[in-house]
Amino acid sequence: LLTLSLKTTIMKKNILGAIVIFFVTMAFLLMLDDVSKSKNPEYQDKVKVYDENQQPDLVITNNEE
Repeated sequence: LLTLSLKTTIMKKNILGAIVIFFVTMAFLLMLDDVSKSKNPEYQDKVKVYDENQQPDLVITNNEE
């Protein structure tokens, strides 16, 4: 009787461990999928690429306060 309850306790821990590993893996894969698809086209249209000798539309001040 003692070995039977010990086996069921070990089996329950193994099942719980497998469930935890399954849900952690699913959460990681969903997060990875979300990160890889999160490119916002609104921000991609606003990126300006300048040539080597071209000046960007920025104002640089060298004032020390």
